[in-house]
Amino acid sequence: MRPLHILATVCLSLGSVLAVDQALYDSLVYHYKYATTAYGPCSSCAHPNGQTFINSFSNAKTNTHGYIARDDKKQEFLVVFRGRMNANDNGTFNNKKLVPYVGSAGSHVHAGFYAAYNSVKDDIDKKLKLATANSKYQFWGLTTVGHDTGGSLAVIAMLHLRNVFLDMHRTTWTYGQPRTGDLSFAFLVDQALGFSVHRVTYKDDGVPKSIPLNINTGYVHHPIEDWVKHNNASSTVQCREYGDKVVGEDEKCSLSTKPTTWNAAHENYFSINYKTSFCKK
Repeated sequence: MRPLHILATVCLSLGSVLAVDQALYDSLVYHYKYATTAYGPCSSCAHPNGQTFINSFSNAKTNTHGYIARDDKKQEFLVVFRGRMNANDNGTFNNKKLVPYVGSAGSHVHAGFYAAYNSVKDDIDKKLKLATANSKYQFWGLTTVGHDTGGSLAVIAMLHLRNVFLDMHRTTWTYGQPRTGDLSFAFLVDQALGFSVHRVTYKDDGVPKSIPLNINTGYVHHPIEDWVKHNNASSTVQCREYGDKVVGEDEKCSLSTKPTTWNAAHENYFSINYKTSFCKK
């Protein structure tokens, strides 16, 4: 079997970028509102995005925070992770060593993000099991959401939760997510979660490129990228699963923009500031 980095370079682009339909675009915006609400005091929000607050989770040591909600409109439970409060909130982000991802030999993940999720994993499992105990929720959806580093945690979370809540259909929405693992990890996400993961990027947001791409020994994005170039469906594209060089990195999408740091685009997806609370009392 050829090494993964060789496979990545020979698996050339499949298809082309395509504009998303209005329903998908509306879902991108809808779930972003859950992500922005996580930046406020979750425990005091009875109705995040107009739905039902279930519980919050938090670990002060790893600075990991978020909440669980029930969406009766879409029949899904959501686990929502907060990202960094600002560009200087880098304690977890700066722990960029790649460490083994347990359960997938050869896959490596960002040490800080992995430790952050593991610090709240058991608490989330317990609270989510309690929330979904009623049999009427057995076939509801399970969704993870996060902006910035919260997006990385949302992906790591779903890799775990898919093995705990087996009957629930799964979706992940991330916004401005930095690279989270190596090439083997990108393949793991693609194989385990596939098109249920929406890695949303916006205009020239620099954070998705803030941890440099290194196919051989470093970080690589996982698919599938939805690139929002302007605030409408017709200029939002679902990128190629494979770029010209590597899985998850489509040169025709946000990778074509220059910024590599936190910038205005990162703070204002869909022209909504990342700290906007969609909390209804």
